[in-house]
Amino acid sequence: MKKYIFTICLGLAVVILGSNSAMGRDAARDLKRMIGYTIVDASWVVNTIETKDGSKLVELGNGTTYKVELLLLDPLPITDVIVFAKKTGDVILVKLLIDNEAYDAFLVSKK
Repeated sequence: MKKYIFTICLGLAVVILGSNSAMGRDAARDLKRMIGYTIVDASWVVNTIETKDGSKLVELGNGTTYKVELLLLDPLPITDVIVFAKKTGDVILVKLLIDNEAYDAFLVSKK
């Protein structure tokens, strides 16, 4: 019986430690894509609207709305959002960090 319990505990430890290192690799991958970006704003999700082309409009609590192309699941209201921007030539690139995932975004409106 003790051997059985030890085996279960060891298995759980491997799963927990493995998932933490996997999350670390995901965070590192996202952070690599953020080189050159600066935090320009922070807010929260008020509403998410799906558009006809399959992208989503994310309305933030500060009155800004961003179009996000690859956002599969709608974030919950009150989810924190960090807005990053980077100027390359005449173009300003924007990324939103939602639920610890970085998404390319386009500013649609600002109040």
